Amino acid sequence: MKNQAWVTVWQQGKVREQRFAEDKLREALQDPTARIWVDIEGELGSMGSVLARAFKLSRITLEGINEVRERAKLVSGNGYFYLVMHGMSYTAGSSETDAPKLDIAFGSQFLLTIHREPLPSVAALRAAVKTEKQEENPLGRGIAILLYEVLDTLVDAYYPVLDTLDDEIDTLENQAIAAASDEVQAHMFRVKRAVTLLRRVMNPQIEVVNALITRTGELIPTEIEPYFSDVHDHLIRCFEILDSYRDLMSSLLDVYLTTVSNRLNQVMKQMTIIATIFMPITFITGVFGMNFGHSPQVEHDFGGLFWVALLVMAAITIIQIWIFRRRGWL
Repeated sequence: MKNQAWVTVWQQGKVREQRFAEDKLREALQDPTARIWVDIEGELGSMGSVLARAFKLSRITLEGINEVRERAKLVSGNGYFYLVMHGMSYTAGSSETDAPKLDIAFGSQFLLTIHREPLPSVAALRAAVKTEKQEENPLGRGIAILLYEVLDTLVDAYYPVLDTLDDEIDTLENQAIAAASDEVQAHMFRVKRAVTLLRRVMNPQIEVVNALITRTGELIPTEIEPYFSDVHDHLIRCFEILDSYRDLMSSLLDVYLTTVSNRLNQVMKQMTIIATIFMPITFITGVFGMNFGHSPQVEHDFGGLFWVALLVMAAITIIQIWIFRRRGWL
């Protein structure tokens, strides 16, 4: 996968973009008032060694960044913290679900974000950072504020996904009662699996964001902590929504299976009634059809026994149907 890097530097009250080069990064870091944001999309590749030398990243941090699938976590390094978060995507209809990983390393002067897949929330924040007004520029207000903006936009992007899931579940609720089919059942299991995956990804992120407040010390000043508490609250809310979706899907599957069972019972009931109606008729025709040498209904037939037998069978059928209706079986 081809990688691409964006380097944004805030220096002397102005924001500027520069090329990704070790000497340029070291030069910017020499200014204690400078703040640097490096955003890399795609495989880290050879850029990893540049980041390791320029920002003093450890080998363990680089190995964590290169992991494709990893649980959300917060690890302290030498003068920086390494944070793993996840995005969220869901395609309605196909029920394709993904939780792209976002690796974040931040120190007093820099913020590094690495993601293999495009993240619209990060791209939107890159565009917002280009403004030169310090009071509006997240990078100009400090690395802690920029980190908050990254997490906040990432979490805000969860809500459209949750809304899509909500619409999908509403559709399944109608289909579960109206149309029982293998396709509906498979769709239910796909949505339930998607909810379970997103819930499993969401759960550790709550602890991680809470740890940002308690473990990062001076990197996140006390006056900035309420911002991260807000992100923490949003994550709890998203987790509770996913939890309710999981319970709803379990209940919906139970309703679906009950509906299928009831329809099967209804079919078996109708078939049993039909078989019961034909049982006495079959008995009468069997008796009249026995091949004995001397059959009274044949030897003493006055020419109307056939019609009498038909009338008797019709009367029996009518009486049975009347009894079934009276008892509510039909």
